[in-house]
Amino acid sequence: MGLERGMQAVVTAAVFNALAFLFIVVRCISRFVIIKQAGTEDYLILFALALSIGLTVIIVLQKNNGLGRHADTVSTEDNETLSKLLYASIIVYNLALFLVKDSILYQYLRFFVQRSYRIAAWCLIGIIGVGGCAFILTSCFSCWPVAYYWDKTTIKNGHCVNMLAFWFSFSAFNIATDLAVWFLPMPVLWRLRLPRKQKISLIAVFALGGFACITSILRLHALYITSISTDITYDNVPAATWSAAELNVGIMCACIPAIRPVVSLMFPRLLTSSTRRSRTSDAYPRRASCYRNDSVVGLSRATKMPRSDSASQEERISLNNTIHVKQEWSISERQGSLAAQNPGV
Repeated sequence: MGLERGMQAVVTAAVFNALAFLFIVVRCISRFVIIKQAGTEDYLILFALALSIGLTVIIVLQKNNGLGRHADTVSTEDNETLSKLLYASIIVYNLALFLVKDSILYQYLRFFVQRSYRIAAWCLIGIIGVGGCAFILTSCFSCWPVAYYWDKTTIKNGHCVNMLAFWFSFSAFNIATDLAVWFLPMPVLWRLRLPRKQKISLIAVFALGGFACITSILRLHALYITSISTDITYDNVPAATWSAAELNVGIMCACIPAIRPVVSLMFPRLLTSSTRRSRTSDAYPRRASCYRNDSVVGLSRATKMPRSDSASQEERISLNNTIHVKQEWSISERQGSLAAQNPGV
């Protein structure tokens, strides 16, 4: 039964890791093949995936050394190995999680045009960067000497920080930043001048980040169970499971907006919408929006083109990161021709 319990963590981590890998593959096709313009966020998420794979390997090694078994059946040598693996997993998990959040925020910077939102995104990147460094350094030097973390029998006069306080403070910081990253784009998306159905679907895509918040809360509960346990090797399985799930869910959520070009090619009708233009008395078509959709369902300022007397190119929207679509209207005027062609006017 104990071996089966340890295998639950391994299988869960492997499945979520495989799903995250597939999302990354589609994202890379979108950014490196279709769009042919990758950004900082793409390299950050690739690094996060590599760390996530490393976390899965650590969980496999933990299972082989006693994770999921009752403490009284785990040897002293295996206990020491488990402690070393736990030490490594905390550092890998923390670093990967902060990379995922920074990747999402850099993705926001692709389409945030308004200065206040860009400042908010940069502030969050700074907060996550400073907080991440603090928590990672604390993880690295949570015990002194460092080896005291896994060897408390031969090393004397060592000391460690309050690990429970550290775990719970990190979880609180993690959930708070999850919520901030999740809610940041909502006001921008809601103000877009899009058909209601398309606007709701766009918000729903970004709202999927709420799943990362849910997994963070579930992991916090698992940590609490571990903190009050007298059989840590057995009761630590849910914490390991939810750590892997949370990290990989975050990776998948970060990839969803970026895979739109691939989805558009495979299902062209899924992401398109049609609008009916009403006739007006204006000689020129309606002014284009000062924003545009790009490969991450984002926004960018439009570049206005000058008009000419015989032909007018109303606006050219710069699509640096997606397929170029240029619309031109040719307008010719002949004095007296309108009355001849429209005698009823």
